Amino acid sequence: MSHSITRAGGLVLVLFSLLLGLYGTGSLATAAGLSGTGGTLTVTGCRTDVSYGDRDREDDDRHATRRCWGRFSAEDGSAADPEHELVSDEARPGDRIEVRDNGTIYIEPGAGSVAGAAAIVSLAVGMALFGVLILVTGRHPLPSRPAQARAFATAVRALPFGRGVLFACLGAWALTAVGFGLQKLL
Repeated sequence: MSHSITRAGGLVLVLFSLLLGLYGTGSLATAAGLSGTGGTLTVTGCRTDVSYGDRDREDDDRHATRRCWGRFSAEDGSAADPEHELVSDEARPGDRIEVRDNGTIYIEPGAGSVAGAAAIVSLAVGMALFGVLILVTGRHPLPSRPAQARAFATAVRALPFGRGVLFACLGAWALTAVGFGLQKLL
């Protein structure tokens, strides 16, 4: 693969990470209570969407997402869109849940939501840094080709701040794993 195509891939990665970062930042602000419309959702119904990680539809690849909807009463009395949903494993019809409307979905404010949204931002930062390394060096690591991975590592070490950027990238991805783990725990 030519260096120009590799650099184009790095640029695409950087641009995608910027979009992901914008989404994550908005979700983080909503989860932290800094944006969005606060209010109460009275759950009227729920459904479970099932997806699979592969085409074989094996049970170990099954992922279920429970979505609930209902009547939203905003704290400020403003109108709300009844089409928005709340992703929740615990909500049942009749429950009244404190949520924030971010314009797309309802988010339950709390430590778990903040940790998950922060993980999205951290993932975007790691992707952006990795994309910049690919863009600047014109190389990318490929686990199936050790020589190519070594060439990438050599090119990164040759950059003035290459190692620092690579370690920051890896640190951001480690924070992503911690954030998503905390989201599940909290």
